[in-house]
Amino acid sequence: MTPDVLHVPTLPAHAAPEHQPMFRRILLPVDGSLSMTPLARTCLAYAAGTGAAVIAVHVVTDADAAGAKRIHAGRILQNVAETAHTLGVPCECQVLTGAEPWREIVRAALDHHADLICMSSHGRHGASEHILASQTARVIEHAHLPVLLFR
Repeated sequence: MTPDVLHVPTLPAHAAPEHQPMFRRILLPVDGSLSMTPLARTCLAYAAGTGAAVIAVHVVTDADAAGAKRIHAGRILQNVAETAHTLGVPCECQVLTGAEPWREIVRAALDHHADLICMSSHGRHGASEHILASQTARVIEHAHLPVLLFR
C-alpha cells in the first residue's frame, strides 16, 4: 500500500509594492490673493503627507498679460513655492496667459500630467464670485480627472 499523498495548493507570495499616493501630481490654480489661502495650505499639507508634487498656476487674461498683473501673479506663486519648500513638497509654478482661465487650467493639467485639480468653488465676494464659479464649472465639465473643490 502506498501512503496517502497530501497536496497543498500554494500561492506565490509577492512583496507588496511600496505605498503610492492616490494623487501624485496636483494642479493648484491660485487666485489673486498674496496671502496663503486655506485651499493652498490644505493642498500643500496633503501633498506633504502623501509625497505628491504640486503644480501651482495663476492665470492672467490676455489683456492683463503685461505689466503689474503678471508681476503680481509671480509674487503669488512665489509665496506658494516658499511654503511648499518649507514643507518639503516638490512644487512647480507657472503664470498662464489666456482669455479663458478654465481652458488654461485644463490645458495645464494635461501638460503637467496632473491627476487631481484642487481649486476654489467660489470667489470671495461680488462679481469675482460669479466669475470664478463659472470658471470652476467649466473646469469640472472639461477636465478628465478629479477636481477637488474648496468653499
